[in-house]
Amino acid sequence: MCSLVVGRRKLWIATLINAVFPGIAVALVSQLLSQPAFVTSYWVLYCAVTLASAILMWYIPYFLGATERTKQDYLRMYAGTKHVLPPRKDNPRPNLLHLCFHLLFIVNFCLALSLRFRRL
Repeated sequence: MCSLVVGRRKLWIATLINAVFPGIAVALVSQLLSQPAFVTSYWVLYCAVTLASAILMWYIPYFLGATERTKQDYLRMYAGTKHVLPPRKDNPRPNLLHLCFHLLFIVNFCLALSLRFRRL
């Protein structure tokens, strides 16, 4: 459904962009034992960017509203999905799957912070 709304080309571009941060994280795993501060700093940055993206894409439109086009795009892309947050006017709202992802982002961010700033 998403490719029908934004187009196949844009969906592929977004997928490739979204693969950059995890790809770098996978590449850094081998450096963990020799440079743990660098790797854990990257993980904190990666998790922070992911969490900030979720806030910008979902919670700002949910609480503050969005353009009519954004509202229509979200409505078409996520039609038929389960929503548990109450409606706020006609603002887009994250569905249950995205809420689970966002919880996972928060947990990972907290874990990354605890790894980065633990005392050795």
